[in-house]
Amino acid sequence: MTGLVFLHGWGYGPCVWRAWAAGFADRPVVLLDAGYFGPERMDIPANLPQNPGGWIGVGHSFGFARLLGMDTPWRGLVGFGAFLRFCAKPGRDTGTPPELLDAMLERLDVAPAEVLRRFTKRCGQEATATTPPDAEGLSRLRKDLRALRELDMSARPEQTPPVLLLHAADDRIVPASLAREAQSALPGARLKTFPAGGHALPFTRAEDCLPLVREFIHGLR
Repeated sequence: MTGLVFLHGWGYGPCVWRAWAAGFADRPVVLLDAGYFGPERMDIPANLPQNPGGWIGVGHSFGFARLLGMDTPWRGLVGFGAFLRFCAKPGRDTGTPPELLDAMLERLDVAPAEVLRRFTKRCGQEATATTPPDAEGLSRLRKDLRALRELDMSARPEQTPPVLLLHAADDRIVPASLAREAQSALPGARLKTFPAGGHALPFTRAEDCLPLVREFIHGLR
């Protein structure tokens, strides 16, 4: 039996995975927390007797890159709206202009709730009531925006775990070209593109994504 480790993306919290955790009630599940709206919890339990098969990581957006960068012997990885590089760079025009992240960083200090509301809307969801980020949460949000600005994991080791990428063609945060770039950089990675679903694909179309993730997990050896 393998367990599942879920990690949300920037501006989200672990509560977004509740329906997914319920969908895998037959397996050990860990919901990591980047600490934007409460205490940070990024530790994965070691050697649980009920999951001798190890862990499969499931990440949304920046959460996928963070899982990929962990020193964890993943059995497999699933990425929603995933990428290895977020910002456009000289000679690589696809991606978010770095200046946009700079503007978000400045605005976070003035109106964090507005920044988060607008971001959630661009993801394809209406913002729900959450506990406002405290000083530590804002610090982590700023730190991870800076990390996104500089992120480039395109040069990955040749050996990576099996990877399934699921992406929406109408994703306004991460263009599908970045998902294809990630697929090319990760040996053997599979990419499934949905015509719609937005950047919040695993939450707006969970019922369509869940069977594909189950199929991927059952196919792991």
